[in-house]
Formats: sequence, C-alpha cells, structure tokens
Amino acid sequence: MKLDIAKRRTFIGRQARRSCWLLALGVLLLGGCASFFEGGSQRRGVSSSVVDYLYPPGQKPELAIGVEVPQVRLPARVGLVFVPSQNDPVGVSAAERSALLEKVRETFRAQPFIERIEVIPDGYLRPRGGFDNLEQVARMYSVDLVALVSYDQIIRTDQNAASLLYWTLVGAYTIRGNNNQVSTFIDTSVFDVKTRTLLFRAPGTDQRDGGSTAMRVDTTQTRLAGESFNVAMTNMTGNLDKAIADFAVRVREEGQVKLVDRRSGGEWRRGGGGGGSTQWWELALLLVGAGLLLRRR
Repeated sequence: MKLDIAKRRTFIGRQARRSCWLLALGVLLLGGCASFFEGGSQRRGVSSSVVDYLYPPGQKPELAIGVEVPQVRLPARVGLVFVPSQNDPVGVSAAERSALLEKVRETFRAQPFIERIEVIPDGYLRPRGGFDNLEQVARMYSVDLVALVSYDQIIRTDQNAASLLYWTLVGAYTIRGNNNQVSTFIDTSVFDVKTRTLLFRAPGTDQRDGGSTAMRVDTTQTRLAGESFNVAMTNMTGNLDKAIADFAVRVREEGQVKLVDRRSGGEWRRGGGGGGSTQWWELALLLVGAGLLLRRR
C-alpha cells in the first residue's frame, strides 16, 4: 500500500514538472512570435521632381537669353509627359499611367487655344536632363508647351492593437495587425519651352488608409497606393481646368506673357486669329453677303 502511494506521488511530481516545462516553453514561444512580428513603424516613398529634372546641381532658374516678355504662340501645340524617376509609383503600371495622361489630354483638348496635344513617353526624358533635354523632346514632337507631371507618394505602416490570437498545443501567440497609410501628391507644371517660362500649374492630392494582417501588408499597400494615385490624378485634372481659366485672366490683367497668333504673328484673340487676319468663316459671310447684293441688283 505504501509502495502504491509513493508511486502515485512520483507520477504526480513528474506530471507537475512536465506542465511547468510546457508552460515555460509556451511563454518563450509567445515572446518569440511577438518579437518576430514586432517591426514598429516603417516608411518609404517614391517621387519625381520637376526642380531636380529642370535644374540639375549648379543651374539656377532663369529666362532664355534675350527674352524680355515671353511670347507664347497660339493655338498651342502641347506635350504631356511624366517627369522621370528612379522608381515608378506603387500600384500603377506604365499602361495605367498612359491612360491617366489621356484623361489629362482631354482637359487640354477642350480649350479653344490648343491645336494638338501629344502624350510623350517618359523614357524620352533623361533624369536631371534640364531644359536642354526638354528642348530636344519638344523639337522631336514639334510642340511649344510641355506639361510636366510630377508625383510624390509616401507609404507608412504602423503596427496597431488589432492583433489576431492563435492557440496551439503549447499555448497562445499573436500576430499584430498593421495600419497602412498612403499619401499622394501630383503636380502638373506647364512650361513654354522656348522662353523657359512657367505659365501655370495645378496640384492634386489624396490620402487614404486601411488595415491588414502582417502577412498581407504588401498587397494592401499596393492596392491603396494605386487607388490614391488615381484619385490624386483626377483631383489634379479638375484643378488644371481652373488653372487654365485663371491663366487667361492673368494674361489680360498682368501682361506678363504676350499671346501671339502663330499664323499671322499678330495679337491672339480668343475664338479668332491675330490682328489683321481674316478667318474662313468671315470670308464665307462676305461671299454670302456679296451674293445677296448681286441678286437684289
């Protein structure tokens, strides 16, 4: 009898020690898993800068030599292109960027002083190419004005308290959730290439966030970044329409830029040609009037 009691005590002792070891192991695994997924805050970004492209180190903004009041020839021939960058925006392919430029193109096409708009592949612009590179591309496409579209995109990831709890045979451990935030800024700057003059600009912004597990951070960030870039481009396009209207008003009131008719060389008039020129519809009215007079006589 005494022997049975001793065996039982020995068995219970072994089970207690085994439970303690398992509990300690579970704690270690819990701490290990928590430290494995613990990354704090992460931040990365991509950008393309108009200033870096047009004014490489050592160059300063200045007008073309010998030009006092910049003369812009209308109706204008416009080139539309993204400023080159070492990294493409996240979540937006080259084909999608071209499609977005087509939407911007429609905004220019609706203006009465635009003759044609060319969407230029960004591969023709060299990083830090400056106005020399811009002039080469303008001659290649026979355009007078170039709209440079630049972007800045910041992606930030923070671990939050929305953790997922997992139970195993040795205890519980957690995988922390992540909060992803994307901020996008897009700017279109329209330059007269010959005089190197900034005519007007239009910005567009967007910011959005979304949660994810640690395992799906990249997928969530790519989706948010693509959505943010598209919305920022849409906002910029709307602001571009307003900037064009404001530019027309500023030209009349401030006189900092002279608008010249490309065909006659005279002053540009909205809906018509330069001073001293005669449009086709005016000639048609004269011919109709002359015909009526001849009939009456």
